[in-house]
Amino acid sequence: MTGTRGWIGMENSRPARDVELRYGHGLLREESEKWPRYAVVATKTAWKATQPYLVNQPTGIGIVTHLDWDHLEDTTQSLPDDIDLVVGIGGGTALDASKYVAIKKDVPLILVPTIVSTGAIIHGVFAKWKGRNAVPPVSEWPYCNFEHALIDYDLVREAPANLSVAGLGDVLCGFAGIAEWRYAAERGLAPTDYQDTVSPILGYFESLASEFPKTLDDAGGLTDESVKFIMTAIHERDDRMLRSEHAPGADHVFPITLENVANRGFIHGELCALGALIVAWKVGQPDELIDWLDRAQVRYTPAQMGMTRDELKAAIDALPADLDSREVNSVLNREPITSSEFDDLWEYLAAI
Repeated sequence: MTGTRGWIGMENSRPARDVELRYGHGLLREESEKWPRYAVVATKTAWKATQPYLVNQPTGIGIVTHLDWDHLEDTTQSLPDDIDLVVGIGGGTALDASKYVAIKKDVPLILVPTIVSTGAIIHGVFAKWKGRNAVPPVSEWPYCNFEHALIDYDLVREAPANLSVAGLGDVLCGFAGIAEWRYAAERGLAPTDYQDTVSPILGYFESLASEFPKTLDDAGGLTDESVKFIMTAIHERDDRMLRSEHAPGADHVFPITLENVANRGFIHGELCALGALIVAWKVGQPDELIDWLDRAQVRYTPAQMGMTRDELKAAIDALPADLDSREVNSVLNREPITSSEFDDLWEYLAAI
């Protein structure tokens, strides 16, 4: 076993830049033929899509539906103890669930994403969940440094394109922090010399929006190049993030809040994009972000996601307290969106 892991000590989690990603066609067939006795942790749809690619079938299969730790413990107990490997298959839910199982079983872990839209592919750290709510503090979350991740183009391109394209939303949502810094600086609440810090990031966001469409085929579909483009953006996101107390991450608290009040899952990158847009709208700077999201073909409106007005309203109402509990100092908890403002926000989102 080469990957370290632990229930505490997340500072030992490997930097994303050091994670090994293997790209290609036929990777899953090639590697699964060599795997020792192993168990799969997957969602139902991901397992159905992946099973035909496996040469050797697993000894046990754990199907997960969410990340609540009681559910993950039940999944772990349902799998054989005499395994030599855990393979996580699917999107962020399955990949993070497989990290829990690998720690419990004390065996190596390999990740097989079926979509390239989540930081779970490149992060060893995973959250502690109670129901649909991530339990703070982040410093006490566990980590599992897995062996490597297989980006099998054939498998990833089977999934609906928007599920992978959402990965660009999970990167572009970083604009929310920039918008907040600008807003605070205008009001004397943050340093005004932010331009040199944020300009390279804005340029990077522009490059993502302008270059991604060039990777698509003549019909606008994903190519191998598209898949690698999205995955590369996620892989290098941590090194390109704006890390400053003046640029809070309300865009990443929003998905947790919304899924908790709605009691159902959405596509993480799309929720992050919507959360960032809500921040940008609140501070009067939505146009740049909308332009990038549209050109990158990321879905970000409630209508596109099948989100109801009541669900979004409940999330907006709950968000200030969630931001407070996570010590995120955002405009959305300093100046919460009022009921009348929400009416304007909903009308704005519906008109995009």
